[in-house]
Amino acid sequence: MTSVRRVDRRVTNEAFYRAVVAAQQAPSAYGTQPWRWQVANGVLDLFAHTEPSTGCPGPDERLATIGCGAALHHARLTLAARGWRVTTTRLPDPTEPAHLARLHIDGPAPVSPGTAHLARTIKLRHTDRRPITGQPITPEHLSAIRSAFESQHTRLAVLRPDQILDLAVATAHADDLEPAGWQWQSELALWAGAGRIVGALHRVLLHPALDGHDRAATFAVLHGPGDQSLDLLHAGEALSAGSLVAAELDVSTLSFSAPIEQDRARDILRDAIPDLGHPYLMVRLGHHAPEAWDTISTASSKPAVMA
Repeated sequence: MTSVRRVDRRVTNEAFYRAVVAAQQAPSAYGTQPWRWQVANGVLDLFAHTEPSTGCPGPDERLATIGCGAALHHARLTLAARGWRVTTTRLPDPTEPAHLARLHIDGPAPVSPGTAHLARTIKLRHTDRRPITGQPITPEHLSAIRSAFESQHTRLAVLRPDQILDLAVATAHADDLEPAGWQWQSELALWAGAGRIVGALHRVLLHPALDGHDRAATFAVLHGPGDQSLDLLHAGEALSAGSLVAAELDVSTLSFSAPIEQDRARDILRDAIPDLGHPYLMVRLGHHAPEAWDTISTASSKPAVMA
């Protein structure tokens, strides 16, 4: 005879506790963990640490909401892997913009092996800033990772080498970038390959030893249909889903926040990539060779990495 788990307050509180613990592993800008959880009346509520504005979110609010979305996906996945069917209500209270989501446990549910395995990957996922020096990602793995990103109401535009070069050239010619934007320019130059940028611009001077930096990597832009809190929450859930599937496949994921922090960077992206929606993050995907070491500075003046 199969026993059925009772859904009482003690059981749900224990399940919510496990979900919140797992959510602490979610990627967020500079590792700030911009979320606050609250358990009350049998539900788990997610709040942004900083009060969002009622208008168009600013850069800090965008980054915080994306981080909260990643934490939300971690929590949802953990509850599903522990055998619970959950109803998730996003932006449950229009009068309280900081209240981003509410989770309610409806009852027990079967657990698929894929869900259980992906939840275990939460402990393995981490941000690795080392250059990509291993073998390129196979088309099959890239397809699986892309599907994971796009399962959360977003799109992932994989960039061609010429598009990366166009972005690097455009940012090098931009004279209205803020300090973090210049850091983005340097990063794009490294992505495209120092030698190619020097040849294209004749005035960008980079160390020749970095010419092979990330040449085996795949670069993409995470984007979506809008720029409001719900869209950014979905972007964070997509970041969680995509990075966890990538970690399952031993693929490193490094996200870069210039499209969020720099309005000029967003304009450059839209000009360089046709049919791009609202850009949220740039993403670097790839394999690390065992002997690779990071020689690139990650100073705090750079646009945020979702760590």
